[in-house]
Amino acid sequence: MKEMLLITGVFGRLSGGDPDEKSIDPDEYTIEDYQELLNEYREAEAEILINIATILFEEENIIKSMKTLNKAIEIYKELKDFNKQALVLDLMGDINRYNNKNSLALENFREAYEIYSDDESDHKNELLEKIKELEVLQSAGEAKNIYNYGIPTKVPAEPRTQTEQSADYIKIRDNIEDVIGMLNGADTYISYAKSEDPMEDLENAYEMSSGIGDNTGKSTLLLIMGYVSLEKSKTNEALKYFNEALEKFQDIDDNMGEAVSKLLIGTADYINGNMEKVSTNFRKSIEILRDMEDVPGENIAMKLINAIYEE
Repeated sequence: MKEMLLITGVFGRLSGGDPDEKSIDPDEYTIEDYQELLNEYREAEAEILINIATILFEEENIIKSMKTLNKAIEIYKELKDFNKQALVLDLMGDINRYNNKNSLALENFREAYEIYSDDESDHKNELLEKIKELEVLQSAGEAKNIYNYGIPTKVPAEPRTQTEQSADYIKIRDNIEDVIGMLNGADTYISYAKSEDPMEDLENAYEMSSGIGDNTGKSTLLLIMGYVSLEKSKTNEALKYFNEALEKFQDIDDNMGEAVSKLLIGTADYINGNMEKVSTNFRKSIEILRDMEDVPGENIAMKLINAIYEE
Protein backbone atom coordinates (compact mmCIF):
# COMPACT_ATOMS: atom_id res chain seq x y z
CA MET A 1 0.00 0.00 0.00
CA LYS A 2 2.78 2.44 0.94
CA GLU A 3 4.57 1.83 -2.33
CA MET A 4 1.30 2.29 -4.23
CA LEU A 5 0.68 5.68 -2.61
CA LEU A 6 4.17 6.88 -3.39
CA ILE A 7 4.37 5.49 -6.93
CA THR A 8 0.98 6.79 -8.00
CA GLY A 9 1.89 10.26 -6.76
CA VAL A 10 -0.90 10.73 -4.26
CA PHE A 11 1.29 13.11 -2.30
CA GLY A 12 2.30 14.92 -5.45
CA ARG A 13 -1.30 15.85 -6.24
CA LEU A 14 -1.04 18.54 -3.60
CA SER A 15 2.01 20.31 -4.98
CA GLY A 16 1.19 23.68 -6.48
CA GLY A 17 4.63 25.01 -7.26
CA ASP A 18 6.39 28.01 -5.75
CA PRO A 19 4.32 31.11 -4.89
CA ASP A 20 4.40 33.90 -7.46
CA GLU A 21 7.03 36.42 -6.59
CA LYS A 22 5.99 40.03 -5.91
CA SER A 23 7.57 42.90 -7.80
CA ILE A 24 5.79 45.68 -5.89
CA ASP A 25 7.88 48.31 -4.12
CA PRO A 26 7.59 47.70 -0.31
CA ASP A 27 6.49 51.30 0.19
CA GLU A 28 3.53 50.69 -2.09
CA TYR A 29 2.23 47.60 -0.26
CA THR A 30 -1.34 47.80 1.03
CA ILE A 31 -2.90 45.65 3.75
CA GLU A 32 -4.43 43.54 1.01
CA ASP A 33 -1.00 43.05 -0.59
CA TYR A 34 0.48 41.91 2.69
CA GLN A 35 -2.46 39.59 3.31
CA GLU A 36 -2.02 38.06 -0.13
CA LEU A 37 1.69 37.62 0.46
CA LEU A 38 1.00 36.05 3.86
CA ASN A 39 -1.43 33.61 2.25
CA GLU A 40 1.20 32.63 -0.26
CA TYR A 41 3.69 31.92 2.51
CA ARG A 42 1.05 29.93 4.39
CA GLU A 43 0.31 27.87 1.30
CA ALA A 44 4.02 27.23 0.84
CA GLU A 45 4.19 26.17 4.50
CA ALA A 46 1.36 23.70 3.98
CA GLU A 47 3.12 22.19 0.95
CA ILE A 48 6.35 21.85 2.95
CA LEU A 49 4.40 20.09 5.69
CA ILE A 50 3.04 17.65 3.10
CA ASN A 51 6.58 16.98 1.84
CA ILE A 52 7.66 16.30 5.42
CA ALA A 53 4.68 13.97 5.86
CA THR A 54 5.78 12.14 2.71
CA ILE A 55 9.22 11.47 4.17
CA LEU A 56 7.75 10.39 7.50
CA PHE A 57 5.40 8.02 5.68
CA GLU A 58 8.31 6.49 3.74
CA GLU A 59 10.09 5.96 7.05
CA GLU A 60 7.00 4.19 8.45
CA ASN A 61 6.51 6.94 11.01
CA ILE A 62 2.76 6.96 10.48
CA ILE A 63 1.77 8.86 13.63
CA LYS A 64 4.04 11.82 12.92
CA SER A 65 3.05 11.78 9.26
CA MET A 66 -0.62 12.07 10.21
CA LYS A 67 0.04 14.85 12.72
CA THR A 68 1.93 16.77 10.05
CA LEU A 69 -0.92 16.37 7.59
CA ASN A 70 -3.34 17.65 10.22
CA LYS A 71 -1.26 20.82 10.46
CA ALA A 72 -1.48 21.22 6.69
CA ILE A 73 -5.25 20.81 6.84
CA GLU A 74 -5.53 23.57 9.46
CA ILE A 75 -3.65 25.91 7.15
CA TYR A 76 -5.89 25.08 4.19
CA LYS A 77 -8.92 25.70 6.40
CA GLU A 78 -7.59 29.15 7.27
CA LEU A 79 -6.95 29.83 3.60
CA LYS A 80 -10.40 28.47 2.67
CA ASP A 81 -8.72 26.26 0.07
CA PHE A 82 -11.34 23.53 0.18
CA ASN A 83 -9.99 21.55 -2.74
CA LYS A 84 -6.57 20.98 -1.17
CA GLN A 85 -8.20 20.40 2.19
CA ALA A 86 -10.19 17.57 0.59
CA LEU A 87 -7.08 16.17 -1.08
CA VAL A 88 -5.28 15.97 2.27
CA LEU A 89 -8.32 14.29 3.84
CA ASP A 90 -8.32 11.80 0.97
CA LEU A 91 -4.65 11.12 1.58
CA MET A 92 -5.18 10.72 5.32
CA GLY A 93 -7.92 8.19 4.56
CA ASP A 94 -5.48 6.16 2.44
CA ILE A 95 -2.92 6.20 5.24
CA ASN A 96 -5.50 5.22 7.87
CA ARG A 97 -6.60 2.36 5.65
CA TYR A 98 -2.95 1.32 5.23
CA ASN A 99 -2.63 1.45 9.02
CA ASN A 100 -5.69 -0.79 9.52
CA LYS A 101 -7.89 2.02 10.84
CA ASN A 102 -10.84 1.65 8.52
CA SER A 103 -13.36 3.55 10.64
CA LEU A 104 -11.13 6.62 10.62
CA ALA A 105 -10.43 6.13 6.91
CA LEU A 106 -14.15 6.08 6.16
CA GLU A 107 -14.61 9.33 8.10
CA ASN A 108 -11.78 10.94 6.12
CA PHE A 109 -13.17 9.79 2.79
CA ARG A 110 -16.72 10.90 3.57
CA GLU A 111 -15.59 14.33 4.73
CA ALA A 112 -13.48 14.73 1.60
CA TYR A 113 -16.34 13.53 -0.59
CA GLU A 114 -18.65 16.23 0.77
CA ILE A 115 -16.13 18.83 -0.33
CA TYR A 116 -15.58 17.13 -3.70
CA SER A 117 -19.34 16.96 -4.25
CA ASP A 118 -19.63 20.70 -3.90
CA ASP A 119 -16.54 21.36 -5.97
CA GLU A 120 -17.23 18.82 -8.75
CA SER A 121 -13.66 17.56 -8.44
CA ASP A 122 -12.28 14.96 -10.85
CA HIS A 123 -11.36 12.85 -7.82
CA LYS A 124 -14.98 12.49 -6.69
CA ASN A 125 -15.71 9.19 -8.46
CA GLU A 126 -12.44 7.66 -7.32
CA LEU A 127 -13.25 8.65 -3.75
CA LEU A 128 -16.77 7.26 -3.96
CA GLU A 129 -15.33 3.85 -4.86
CA LYS A 130 -13.14 3.93 -1.75
CA ILE A 131 -16.18 4.72 0.38
CA LYS A 132 -18.17 1.88 -1.18
CA GLU A 133 -15.36 -0.58 -0.53
CA LEU A 134 -15.25 0.26 3.16
CA GLU A 135 -19.04 0.20 3.39
CA VAL A 136 -18.94 -3.36 2.05
CA LEU A 137 -16.78 -4.20 5.05
CA GLN A 138 -19.27 -2.63 7.40
CA SER A 139 -22.23 -4.37 5.80
CA ALA A 140 -20.39 -7.66 6.35
CA GLY A 141 -20.18 -6.71 10.01
CA GLU A 142 -16.44 -6.37 10.42
CA ALA A 143 -15.12 -3.04 9.11
CA LYS A 144 -11.82 -3.21 10.96
CA ASN A 145 -8.20 -4.35 10.87
CA ILE A 146 -7.77 -4.96 7.17
CA TYR A 147 -5.89 -3.34 4.36
CA ASN A 148 -6.90 -4.78 1.03
CA TYR A 149 -10.25 -3.14 0.44
CA GLY A 150 -11.76 -6.53 0.93
CA ILE A 151 -14.05 -8.49 3.17
CA PRO A 152 -12.85 -8.64 6.80
CA THR A 153 -10.40 -11.35 7.75
CA LYS A 154 -11.08 -13.58 10.70
CA VAL A 155 -8.30 -16.10 11.26
CA PRO A 156 -9.41 -19.20 13.16
CA ALA A 157 -7.42 -19.84 16.33
CA GLU A 158 -7.13 -23.53 15.50
CA PRO A 159 -7.33 -25.64 12.33
CA ARG A 160 -10.87 -26.65 11.44
CA THR A 161 -11.90 -30.26 11.87
CA GLN A 162 -14.04 -32.11 9.37
CA THR A 163 -17.06 -31.71 11.70
CA GLU A 164 -16.51 -27.94 11.91
CA GLN A 165 -16.32 -27.74 8.12
CA SER A 166 -19.67 -29.49 7.82
CA ALA A 167 -21.23 -27.13 10.34
CA ASP A 168 -19.87 -24.13 8.46
CA TYR A 169 -21.24 -25.51 5.21
CA ILE A 170 -24.71 -26.26 6.58
CA LYS A 171 -24.99 -22.65 7.75
CA ILE A 172 -24.50 -21.29 4.22
CA ARG A 173 -25.89 -24.08 2.00
CA ASP A 174 -29.03 -22.17 0.97
CA ASN A 175 -26.98 -19.07 0.23
CA ILE A 176 -24.68 -21.06 -2.04
CA GLU A 177 -27.63 -22.36 -4.04
CA ASP A 178 -28.94 -18.80 -4.40
CA VAL A 179 -25.55 -17.69 -5.71
CA ILE A 180 -25.43 -20.50 -8.28
CA GLY A 181 -28.98 -19.59 -9.28
CA MET A 182 -27.71 -16.21 -10.48
CA LEU A 183 -26.41 -17.97 -13.63
CA ASN A 184 -28.61 -18.51 -16.66
CA GLY A 185 -29.61 -22.16 -16.96
CA ALA A 186 -28.31 -23.06 -13.52
CA ASP A 187 -31.79 -23.94 -12.24
CA THR A 188 -31.95 -26.82 -14.73
CA TYR A 189 -28.48 -28.13 -14.00
CA ILE A 190 -28.79 -27.84 -10.20
CA SER A 191 -31.44 -30.57 -10.30
CA TYR A 192 -28.68 -33.03 -11.23
CA ALA A 193 -27.09 -32.35 -7.85
CA LYS A 194 -30.13 -33.92 -6.18
CA SER A 195 -30.02 -37.16 -8.19
CA GLU A 196 -28.93 -40.54 -6.91
CA ASP A 197 -25.54 -40.28 -8.60
CA PRO A 198 -25.06 -36.54 -9.12
CA MET A 199 -21.48 -36.59 -10.36
CA GLU A 200 -22.22 -39.12 -13.08
CA ASP A 201 -25.22 -37.12 -14.27
CA LEU A 202 -23.24 -33.88 -14.21
CA GLU A 203 -20.33 -35.43 -16.11
CA ASN A 204 -22.73 -36.73 -18.77
CA ALA A 205 -24.28 -33.29 -19.07
CA TYR A 206 -20.80 -31.78 -19.32
CA GLU A 207 -19.93 -34.10 -22.23
CA MET A 208 -23.15 -33.15 -24.00
CA SER A 209 -22.40 -29.45 -23.55
CA SER A 210 -18.90 -30.00 -24.90
CA GLY A 211 -20.32 -31.79 -27.94
CA ILE A 212 -22.50 -28.83 -28.89
CA GLY A 213 -19.94 -26.16 -27.99
CA ASP A 214 -21.94 -24.80 -25.06
CA ASN A 215 -19.08 -23.17 -23.15
CA THR A 216 -21.39 -21.37 -20.73
CA GLY A 217 -23.15 -24.65 -19.89
CA LYS A 218 -19.82 -26.41 -19.36
CA SER A 219 -18.63 -23.71 -16.98
CA THR A 220 -21.88 -23.73 -15.03
CA LEU A 221 -21.74 -27.51 -14.71
CA LEU A 222 -18.21 -27.29 -13.30
CA LEU A 223 -19.51 -24.95 -10.59
CA ILE A 224 -22.28 -27.40 -9.72
CA MET A 225 -19.75 -30.25 -9.59
CA GLY A 226 -17.87 -28.15 -7.08
CA TYR A 227 -21.10 -27.59 -5.18
CA VAL A 228 -21.66 -31.37 -4.99
CA SER A 229 -18.08 -31.77 -3.74
CA LEU A 230 -18.79 -29.25 -0.97
CA GLU A 231 -21.86 -31.30 -0.04
CA LYS A 232 -19.54 -34.27 0.45
CA SER A 233 -17.04 -32.14 2.47
CA LYS A 234 -14.46 -32.49 -0.33
CA THR A 235 -13.44 -28.84 -0.18
CA ASN A 236 -10.16 -29.09 -2.10
CA GLU A 237 -11.89 -30.99 -4.89
CA ALA A 238 -14.57 -28.28 -4.94
CA LEU A 239 -11.89 -25.60 -5.27
CA LYS A 240 -10.47 -27.41 -8.27
CA TYR A 241 -13.86 -27.33 -10.03
CA PHE A 242 -14.53 -23.71 -9.05
CA ASN A 243 -11.14 -22.53 -10.33
CA GLU A 244 -11.56 -24.43 -13.60
CA ALA A 245 -14.99 -22.84 -14.05
CA LEU A 246 -13.52 -19.41 -13.34
CA GLU A 247 -10.92 -19.82 -16.09
CA LYS A 248 -13.58 -20.88 -18.59
CA PHE A 249 -15.90 -17.99 -17.69
CA GLN A 250 -13.00 -15.57 -18.08
CA ASP A 251 -12.14 -17.07 -21.48
CA ILE A 252 -15.63 -16.27 -22.76
CA ASP A 253 -15.84 -12.89 -20.99
CA ASP A 254 -18.79 -13.98 -18.85
CA ASN A 255 -18.75 -11.42 -16.05
CA MET A 256 -21.59 -12.96 -14.07
CA GLY A 257 -19.92 -16.37 -14.26
CA GLU A 258 -16.68 -14.84 -13.05
CA ALA A 259 -18.41 -13.11 -10.13
CA VAL A 260 -20.22 -16.29 -9.07
CA SER A 261 -17.04 -18.36 -9.39
CA LYS A 262 -15.12 -15.98 -7.14
CA LEU A 263 -17.91 -16.09 -4.55
CA LEU A 264 -17.79 -19.89 -4.52
CA ILE A 265 -13.99 -19.98 -4.41
CA GLY A 266 -14.11 -17.58 -1.46
CA THR A 267 -16.70 -19.80 0.22
CA ALA A 268 -14.52 -22.90 -0.16
CA ASP A 269 -11.54 -20.96 1.18
CA TYR A 270 -13.68 -19.97 4.16
CA ILE A 271 -14.48 -23.61 4.91
CA ASN A 272 -10.75 -24.37 4.65
CA GLY A 273 -9.98 -21.50 7.03
CA ASN A 274 -7.98 -19.54 4.44
CA MET A 275 -9.50 -16.15 5.33
CA GLU A 276 -7.01 -14.02 3.39
CA LYS A 277 -8.13 -15.56 0.10
CA VAL A 278 -11.76 -15.28 1.19
CA SER A 279 -11.34 -11.53 1.49
CA THR A 280 -9.74 -11.13 -1.93
CA ASN A 281 -12.28 -13.21 -3.85
CA PHE A 282 -15.34 -11.69 -2.18
CA ARG A 283 -14.05 -8.18 -2.86
CA LYS A 284 -13.42 -8.90 -6.54
CA SER A 285 -16.84 -10.48 -6.93
CA ILE A 286 -18.59 -7.44 -5.44
CA GLU A 287 -16.56 -5.16 -7.72
CA ILE A 288 -17.70 -7.10 -10.81
CA LEU A 289 -21.36 -7.03 -9.77
CA ARG A 290 -21.18 -3.29 -9.12
CA ASP A 291 -19.58 -2.69 -12.50
CA MET A 292 -22.49 -4.64 -14.01
CA GLU A 293 -24.91 -2.57 -11.90
CA ASP A 294 -26.55 -5.85 -10.89
CA VAL A 295 -28.23 -4.84 -7.63
CA PRO A 296 -30.16 -8.12 -7.12
CA GLY A 297 -26.97 -10.09 -7.71
CA GLU A 298 -25.04 -7.92 -5.28
CA ASN A 299 -27.75 -8.45 -2.65
CA ILE A 300 -27.53 -12.22 -3.06
CA ALA A 301 -23.74 -12.03 -2.76
CA MET A 302 -23.96 -9.90 0.38
CA LYS A 303 -26.41 -12.34 1.99
CA LEU A 304 -23.81 -15.09 1.54
CA ILE A 305 -21.06 -12.86 2.93
CA ASN A 306 -23.19 -11.84 5.91
CA ALA A 307 -24.06 -15.47 6.61
CA ILE A 308 -20.38 -16.35 6.66
CA TYR A 309 -19.33 -13.53 8.96
CA GLU A 310 -22.23 -13.55 11.39
CA GLU A 311 -21.28 -14.81 14.81
